Amino acid sequence: MGSILSKAYTIKIQNFEGPFDLLFHLIEKDKIDIYDIPINEVADQYMDYLFRMHELDMDIASEFLVMAATLLHIKSRLLLPEPQSDIEDEIDPREELILKLVEYKRYKEFAGVLKQRENIGEKYFYKEPENIDIKYENETIKLSYDELSGLYTSLLERNRRKTNKNVENITQILKTEKVSLRGKIREVIRTLLNKSFFKFSELFSPKTKSRLEIATGFLAILELTKLRKTTIAQQRQFSDIVIYKCKEARPEDFDDDKIANKS
Repeated sequence: MGSILSKAYTIKIQNFEGPFDLLFHLIEKDKIDIYDIPINEVADQYMDYLFRMHELDMDIASEFLVMAATLLHIKSRLLLPEPQSDIEDEIDPREELILKLVEYKRYKEFAGVLKQRENIGEKYFYKEPENIDIKYENETIKLSYDELSGLYTSLLERNRRKTNKNVENITQILKTEKVSLRGKIREVIRTLLNKSFFKFSELFSPKTKSRLEIATGFLAILELTKLRKTTIAQQRQFSDIVIYKCKEARPEDFDDDKIANKS
């Protein structure tokens, strides 16, 4: 027979694996806030449980008795008046116990998740991979010229039937318009080199530009405004946007390569 200490890892006392398991059970049973534990009530329930134990193995129950002593110590500190002190924020005697209970709760929940995964895994059976020997045999096929020509013609006809007649139209639909922000920034810069302002609809008109070009052009103007090279104005909602060259901007500031690299 093994010693009592060797069994301490597996033996449960009345369905509780340790003092924190019992204490956590009492807190959950009465739906107590773990951050505001009524020590008087919990300590009394804990002691009642220990007294109801019929057969105590002292080596195993020592942990429960240590917890009981801890609860009674905290209870006495809360009942006895504290000496007056200049320190406003007094340490709650329950703080250390609460932190340990929170940590125990976290491990208990994680253990429950692992147990659930174990139960799910027990329903699956896995087969170890095995090597399968496949023997390849080279077979020589003799074909006449007419047979080979007939097979080739059959393959061409089969491939022709698989070809979509609308493939050219599909290719046209799949073509994507390539519009870059850097290119639109350069286009705006070149316009402002010749004039101090311009209207957005003049440069990016729906009649001459696609929706993608108009959207990219608007982003280019916002980027230049962020770099303090331009300012924008709009008289009223949905009216045309006017883009002005900043007064403090110098000609060398409109080097499109430098601005494009910054963006």
